[in-house]
Amino acid sequence: MGPTRQYSPDLAGGLYLYADRSACGSVARFVVSLTMHVKGDVLEQAVNDVLVLFPHIPVRVSREGEQYVFGKNTARVPVCGESESTRRSPGEESAGGYLFTVSFSGKTVYFDIHMSLFDEKGMAAFAKAVVFRYVQLAGFPVENDGSVRALPDGGSHVSTDDPFDMIADIPASRPAWYMDAKAFVRPATAGSDMVHAVQLRIPLSRLRSHAKEFAGSPVTFIAPIVSQSICEMYGSEMQPGEYVVAAISVNLRQYFPTVSLRPFNTLVSLAYNRRINEYPFNTILMSQKKLLEAQLKTDALAYNAQRKAAAMEDVYCGRTYADKVARAEKAVADKAAKSTYVIHSAGNIGMPESLDRYVTEFYPLYVPGLHDMVLSCITFRNEILLTVAGRDSGRTDLICRRIAGLMNENEIYAYISDGFDFSPATYRRP
Repeated sequence: MGPTRQYSPDLAGGLYLYADRSACGSVARFVVSLTMHVKGDVLEQAVNDVLVLFPHIPVRVSREGEQYVFGKNTARVPVCGESESTRRSPGEESAGGYLFTVSFSGKTVYFDIHMSLFDEKGMAAFAKAVVFRYVQLAGFPVENDGSVRALPDGGSHVSTDDPFDMIADIPASRPAWYMDAKAFVRPATAGSDMVHAVQLRIPLSRLRSHAKEFAGSPVTFIAPIVSQSICEMYGSEMQPGEYVVAAISVNLRQYFPTVSLRPFNTLVSLAYNRRINEYPFNTILMSQKKLLEAQLKTDALAYNAQRKAAAMEDVYCGRTYADKVARAEKAVADKAAKSTYVIHSAGNIGMPESLDRYVTEFYPLYVPGLHDMVLSCITFRNEILLTVAGRDSGRTDLICRRIAGLMNENEIYAYISDGFDFSPATYRRP
């Protein structure tokens, strides 16, 4: 007997179920390192305990006619060592059919999560809940200050509705200032399954001068510096009329409140056309700030979100499965063509002091898909951690060194803290 139908994939994440799994970077990773070595059996119990707090994720994907649906999954979530030769991927039966996997190595826990389940904020909430429960089960004293979804609160207040449904009827119109700038796009490096990641740290306490004013919205000063670094490296490849365009993921919950934990984000664009060597840095920051703020107005966000929903609705209009796949891959490619790179920001993350003392690292790691590189940003313990992931290790290292250099030249203290290679998880669609 097949799985009982629970609900359909939502508009935000469902696109990645149909699009080509190797090209769209549909599985993101969240990394949490602890002060203690991780015990696999305790971690597995913690993961299974907190599922009740996230009622939209105990699902498996199945084909129903010409489309995918989510069916209820009652299997136990398995946990494995990250170093095992047979690695589990989201969607595989060895992973219980779930769209996420949890693994560990030494003192570190890895969450590989399909983008149809969570956006950046949701991933952080899930990782924090699992770690909190793990520390509890391991016998260490922790108390919840309300910042963690934890037992025995249960999940009765959580909705499995698609939050994009509420956007459909909100009045929105194309703003007069809206411009789809022609983006410079460098095709993703082919021929390698490995991803090279470089991490930069920016202590907020050491921000000086103009950048200090933008501590609450760090992408305002991160984006132009990253864009300038790309201009310097690839300027000879850019055609007249092309811009370096940053696509910034914006969480919509603070603008359209919802109790749903399903993906609820959209991308806004920052086209870079005022170069650091041609204008004062403060002028550039104010220009980026005004453009970002204009796009964060409620009517503008609704317009942006409705365009995103329309792209997914077009996929579901496909008459056959093959048609849906083709439409999804076109939608992903069209979206990628509008930007040079993407920044995923999980925002400012807090946790109870009693849990914080056991956590040494806490960050998202997005995988480059159709872009040559992708950035992940999180503010944790009054420090910004910027993770840059690319397929070309040499170019990724060069760009990150330039990013750090430009930040320090403009009174933003920053330094490279780590660099490593990893093999990203791949979704196995049915």
